[in-house]
Amino acid sequence: MIADRYELGEVIGTGGMSDVYAATDTTLGRQVAVKMLKADMARDENFRERFRQEAKNSARLNHPNIVAVYDTGSQNVDGLEIPFIVMERVVGRNLRDIVRADGPLSPTEAASFLQPVTRALQSSHDAGIIHRDIKPANIMVTNTGEVKVMDFGIARALDDATSAMTQTSAVIGTAQYLSPEQARGKAADARSDVYALGCVMYEAVTGQPPFEGESPFAVAYQHVQEDPVPPSERIEAQLNPNEAVNIDSVILTAMAKHPADRYQSADEMRADLERLERGSVTEAARNHLAAAESDMDPDESADRTVVGGEPVPAGESVRVQPARSDSRHDAVRYNNARGAEAEAQPSRYADHRRANEKTKSPSWLKWLAGILGLALLAATGWLAYTYFSQEEETVAQQQMIVVPEVVNRPRQEVIGELEGLGLRTVVSEEPNPDIPRGSVIGTNPAVGSELPAGSLVTVIVSSGRELTDVPDLTNLNPQEAVEALEQAGLELNEEIRREPSDTIADGIIISQQPAPGSQLSKGSKVIVTVSSGREKVEVPSLVGLNVNQATATLSQLNLRATVTRVDSERPDGEVLAVAGANTEVDKGTTVELRVSNNMLMTMPQITRMTPTEADQALRELGWTGRLVAGPTVPTGAAIDAGLIGHQEIAAGDTLRKDQAVNYNVWQFDPAVLNPLNNQSNAAGDRMQPNISLPDLRLNF
Repeated sequence: MIADRYELGEVIGTGGMSDVYAATDTTLGRQVAVKMLKADMARDENFRERFRQEAKNSARLNHPNIVAVYDTGSQNVDGLEIPFIVMERVVGRNLRDIVRADGPLSPTEAASFLQPVTRALQSSHDAGIIHRDIKPANIMVTNTGEVKVMDFGIARALDDATSAMTQTSAVIGTAQYLSPEQARGKAADARSDVYALGCVMYEAVTGQPPFEGESPFAVAYQHVQEDPVPPSERIEAQLNPNEAVNIDSVILTAMAKHPADRYQSADEMRADLERLERGSVTEAARNHLAAAESDMDPDESADRTVVGGEPVPAGESVRVQPARSDSRHDAVRYNNARGAEAEAQPSRYADHRRANEKTKSPSWLKWLAGILGLALLAATGWLAYTYFSQEEETVAQQQMIVVPEVVNRPRQEVIGELEGLGLRTVVSEEPNPDIPRGSVIGTNPAVGSELPAGSLVTVIVSSGRELTDVPDLTNLNPQEAVEALEQAGLELNEEIRREPSDTIADGIIISQQPAPGSQLSKGSKVIVTVSSGREKVEVPSLVGLNVNQATATLSQLNLRATVTRVDSERPDGEVLAVAGANTEVDKGTTVELRVSNNMLMTMPQITRMTPTEADQALRELGWTGRLVAGPTVPTGAAIDAGLIGHQEIAAGDTLRKDQAVNYNVWQFDPAVLNPLNNQSNAAGDRMQPNISLPDLRLNF
């Protein structure tokens, strides 16, 4: 944990001067990237201060194509203050990895890819910040296809330490993308970033940088002195003339040796990239075409006109055609002019072009002597100009004023110091979540800049935190929450928590952090908790338990119980069955318990008992019903008279304890003893049972 706020995770990147960690902002609950200066670099106070100041400058930038810087500070590690920068975490690949893995881009792909980069650079330049280290490794493409530029104002914290140019121990750029003025040790401006972007585009379409050498110094020398091979000659794909002219013109214009010959702004380059993407003739191609035609033999250009690549013989009356917008004709004219130029000079981009007018006078020796004399005079003048201009530059540098450290100082104090140094000031206010109201955020030009006396410096003063009210997101789904937060200038945290809820439907927001109505800095993220619906629980098997025990068990599982009494011989209150046993149900579900009421019993044998004896036997078994006597049954056995001869419910059958039991009693009838009576009964009359008479004879 650093700064009591950022919890560091794994290392996700490393460079010559710094390491980058995945981290969590525990205050706002968002994922960030933390770049920390390496310990050996942090021992140098100059590196520490430069790292801090440039991080603060880059934090002023706010553009969708720029990796945002959220915070900066330092952490004490073993007694050493190590500065860190908290940045937006970008998940994706950089341009260098894309080219290495997937191969070079087509000209139209590169034009589309780099337009967001020019927008980011223009935004930076408008804020007075020069990147100074544009390279493929600093251009990221997110997993969603967004292009992000990294390390604004941190050009000295390199990713490629082996290709860094140094001057008096100060890193000034990466050799393969270093502008000529940076290589000479001159000050960089917005056009230096344009040059570096031209080098990046060269590598994007060819797969290799424009200049390569055994050492960074050898590469830097080539940037100053040598012309690159036209990129169209290195592109493996077959290009038509228009495509070749366009791609060469755009890249070589951006890479012009002199800043005045380049695109004068990133927006100007973006306009040509848009033309290149849609296949139109770029302004750079038109300018190259005009320059190539002006370099042709003046005698030839006066007598003939190039139309569609065909020279018109002198002497014929022709009208010079104006430049056409048709890309095919422009391409052909440019290629023809390019051929003529190649014959006239060894390089299309030399600083000085030799005259190509052919001398036809017989006194050519006199002309040659005159030319040599003029050349000598020009050389002498050039040496004198260089000497005095260098002397003037030295004097001017001695009179330059360095913008002092101003961050987090009171407004009036900073203005007084700057004006005391001979600079003019103007105040601009902007919100800042870290700098108190009335204190200075920074200056434009930035702290450390060297300015002539009387220069205008914009002092950027904090107006305090730009706060916004957190909307109420409860009872919304995440998509609706994103829209509500966007209207308030806030974002939804990507990591959405999920919790079960008995009352909130699945997918609906239960709670949020910060709470609704709180005030939060714009751009911050809000954490939400979304319902996953009712929590599931497994219904246990409770058979054999007492109903009270079963009900208590279900209650502990957040389940409700309903009891259904069932006729059974089992003890009263014993659970016989559980609906849905061993299955998962939502918490709060009502579970049916089928419970014995002990109202069943087994019917005993009551025949040959008197009704009184039968009633007593049944009562002893818990029976609560009543005996119902039916018609008597005649019997010839006097001994059976008054006994139950028949029971309606057979012995061994099940009956309810409150059920009535029907029975029949034997009644002695002597008529049953005469068998003739049985025979005289008409058909259909009631038959008396045949009774076997006992032997009544007495033995004397």
